[in-house]
Amino acid sequence: MKRDILKSFKLIVFLIGSFGVSISTFAQGNVTLKIGSQAPELRFSKWLKGTPVNSYEKGKLYVVEFWATWCVPCKVAMPHLSQLAKKYSANATFIGVNIWEMTGDKPYESALPEVSKFVSEMGDKMAYNVIVDNSQKYMSENWMKAAGQSGIPATFLIQDGRIIWIGLPSDLDNVMEKVLAGSYDMADFKSGFDAKVSQAATESAKMTMVLKPISELIEAKKLPEAFAMIDKALIENPSMSITLKDLKFSALLNNSSEAEAILFAKQWSAENSAGAYIVAKTISDKNGLNKDTYLYAAHIFEEKLKSPKALAPVLNHALASCYSKSGDNQKAIEIESKAIEGAKAALSEGKWPGAIMASTITQYEQTLEIYKERL
Repeated sequence: MKRDILKSFKLIVFLIGSFGVSISTFAQGNVTLKIGSQAPELRFSKWLKGTPVNSYEKGKLYVVEFWATWCVPCKVAMPHLSQLAKKYSANATFIGVNIWEMTGDKPYESALPEVSKFVSEMGDKMAYNVIVDNSQKYMSENWMKAAGQSGIPATFLIQDGRIIWIGLPSDLDNVMEKVLAGSYDMADFKSGFDAKVSQAATESAKMTMVLKPISELIEAKKLPEAFAMIDKALIENPSMSITLKDLKFSALLNNSSEAEAILFAKQWSAENSAGAYIVAKTISDKNGLNKDTYLYAAHIFEEKLKSPKALAPVLNHALASCYSKSGDNQKAIEIESKAIEGAKAALSEGKWPGAIMASTITQYEQTLEIYKERL
């Protein structure tokens, strides 16, 4: 059950990222790396792209940006960062730092093939230095965690060896212009930043206090007690609604009756479009459910596809899976073919960089062959 809970959380993270929001939870632990602190050294399992940096040169800026292959906002930011790297090439060195790949119990270096493939496929849309964290998770621990940052993308700006700014890559251009013009007020930024980190730490402790006992009850299969605690938490902590309701839906689907889970899912989906997507994605990824359950998820995906901002190839790929699992492989072939066609068009147009890549098309084509074999 712990694995299911972790998977559920990753789905929420993916969902947030799909809407272009920073993937951020809450700062944890003691903050030792602050605005004005000496920047830690760069340690890595491999300097994957560009020219290694051994020290911070006086008078030069360094942009250290943290990302992961599964982080949608990180990938969206990469072409913009590439433009900035070119714009400020005379004044700054840009370094992308890969962290938090899902390596489980394996050494972090095991992520190297996947990360290397991703960086290679991104090409000029990731036109700056790239390094990959090591198995000691040095960059994650001594940069992100030490600075109270548990969300990506996260960008650190360094001047004369000291951290002068931490924020989102979308805000970087404006800050760099001020720094180079000599008008950046680090003391003013530090005051507001420290307050946000302190607030985030408080929220983190609160979230842990709420979720930990619920997760333990679910793992122990004490569902009535867990659901009673969830219902109470929903009243006291409405901002945690998505996480709490996803925990309840997953627990129902994995430990209770499927009918009861879908009844809850329908109520949640009617209230919240984000909840509807989580429900559909959870169902599409699970095997052995009833035909009507898969068709319900298919209906949600079809509604999502009506949005002009929909990431159509990804949604069609999930939709095809629902139809195949419902037993309608002819329909699955039709939809998966649309996913392939849309992915090829997106790749040709440079649309959705990082989300749609050459490997995406290969994956969809392999899936299409599986559906054809099932006819």
